[in-house]
Amino acid sequence: MYQAAPVTFGPVSMVTATLGANDPTLGDECQVGSTKYLFVYNSCNSSLAVGNGVILQSGATNYSVTLSSVTGDRILGVVKNAAITTAAYGWVVTKGFTTVQMMTASGTASAAQTPLQIAANGLFAPASNVTGNVGGVLGYSLAVIASSASGNAFIAVP
Repeated sequence: MYQAAPVTFGPVSMVTATLGANDPTLGDECQVGSTKYLFVYNSCNSSLAVGNGVILQSGATNYSVTLSSVTGDRILGVVKNAAITTAAYGWVVTKGFTTVQMMTASGTASAAQTPLQIAANGLFAPASNVTGNVGGVLGYSLAVIASSASGNAFIAVP
């Protein structure tokens, strides 16, 4: 059976503080090439930077997101094309190739195919039983990514 993706009237790099008549609604999904996106609202007290993983805001009844605060949180997606400012709407990647921002302590992906997980403040860390970074694997690095640096990864949010 063929399923058509929803029609979007703006690019997946769109960030807006107010929604217009032709804008997507919260929770809309779309696919561009092989990359899947989810439309969310930033209810965090800060901007969501490119490479940050976002989680559902505690107590939210819609797709309001914030930065993770605990290693191993379950994420909704990763900010890819443009930072999503506070109280604004934008797209996050749920599956595909994207940039991830690594955490400072214990945050080095030492080789390609290093399993990654979400850590504190929307940053990523290698999933490991040794470093204490224990959580669900969300994707894999495509190359070495140093602590505090950003690099390319493939992610697939469960």
